[in-house]
Formats: sequence, structure tokens, C-alpha cells
Amino acid sequence: MPIDQLDTVERYLLLLLYAPDHTDMFARPVRGRTWLQKEMFLLSKLTGELEEKTEYDPNIMGSYSQIVDEVEDQFYISEYEERIGDSMKLSLEGKKLAEEVWIGASDREKRIVAGVKTLLNDMSQLELLGFIYTEYPETAVNSEKKAEVEARRLDIAISLFQKGKVPLDKAAEVAKLSADAFRQELKRRGIDLTETETKSVLSDPVLLEEIERSKEESKHGQLVPWETIRNSP
Repeated sequence: MPIDQLDTVERYLLLLLYAPDHTDMFARPVRGRTWLQKEMFLLSKLTGELEEKTEYDPNIMGSYSQIVDEVEDQFYISEYEERIGDSMKLSLEGKKLAEEVWIGASDREKRIVAGVKTLLNDMSQLELLGFIYTEYPETAVNSEKKAEVEARRLDIAISLFQKGKVPLDKAAEVAKLSADAFRQELKRRGIDLTETETKSVLSDPVLLEEIERSKEESKHGQLVPWETIRNSP
């Protein structure tokens, strides 16, 4: 398939499947369909061009795009992608095509896609949903997992914090606690705050800031360019 014939959703799905994750290795599998949907959803929120094409709606697992599902199915049928259990990875032919797309992608696209895959792909399902539902609560309206996420928010927040996925203030937001109350809960559980914050090397504060800005700007129909955040003092 010539890359100039790929549409926007196809391009970003190939970029996502090819991008490095938290291991810094390229073309690692996307963990499962829920992860694929949420990673593409977050990319759509950071990319106005993609948001127009994916048509995400709230569903039983939160944000869901039938278009993303259809494109993934077509990649599988066309043997550009392989499925291993629940996970999805590029085939040899798919990797060749995706590498060509990656080489031709802008620095902005590469940073966003790699950042999102690194952030989300090794989260557990509850961590993934807890993070997305906190950032975009409107997507949880019809979710069959909403009650479970709400009941487990504190555990989810602590796990995300200990993994270095989010800083303390964002973890407190996930837990629906003040930062001070969250610190007290960490102390009560014997979690060394200093040690945890020191090893939080996986979190990307710039990406998290971009997510925050995209939420605000999307309310006004405008997205902040990635370079604006990356180049800010």
C-alpha cells in the first residue's frame, strides 16, 4: 500500500503500532483493544486532524471509535498486523510500511505518538480507565467499568504514582483527594514519597501538560500546537 494513499486514521494507527513504548523498543505490541482505543483516543485529543476523523463516542468501556476498530480489522485482514492473544503487533510487511510512515512523520507526530504509547501501554486496565476517566470524565458516562473505577480510585492513583506515570498532584486528582490528603495516605501505607518521586522517570510532564491544555482548548474548539508546549520555558 503506497503511503500517500493512507488516510489520517490509518497513518496514526501505523505510527502507534510502530512507535517505541516504555522499553524504548520500536514496534512493541499494543496491549489490547481497550488500550488501542484509549491510545488512539488520547492521540485524537492531541491532534485536531485525527479527532475529526475518529468520531469517538462514550461506550461500555468509555471512549470508543468504530472507525478505529474497522481500520484495525482491515490491517489484520490485509496481514499488515498480527494478533497474539489480546495484543496487536505489526507483521513483517506491516512493519516495513509503518517504518516508511514513521520516517516521513514530523517530529511533532513522533513525540506525541511515542509519548502516548509510553504513558498508557503498560498500564493495567483499571489504571488506564482511571487515568482516562479522570482526564475526560464525559467519556465514562456509559462505561460498565465506571463504578469499579470509582471504588478503586485511591489504589489506582497510588499505583500510577508509584509507576512514575503521574506526579503527585495528578495522582491526587485521580484519587479525588487534596494533595495533602494523598500525601497522608501514602505515609499511612508506608510509601516513601521521596524515593517514589525520585524514580518517577517514566512520567512526561510536558505530555501531561499538553493533555491538560488540550482539554481546556478543546472546550473552545482550538488545540494548542505541540511545539508551543515543547518550546515553552
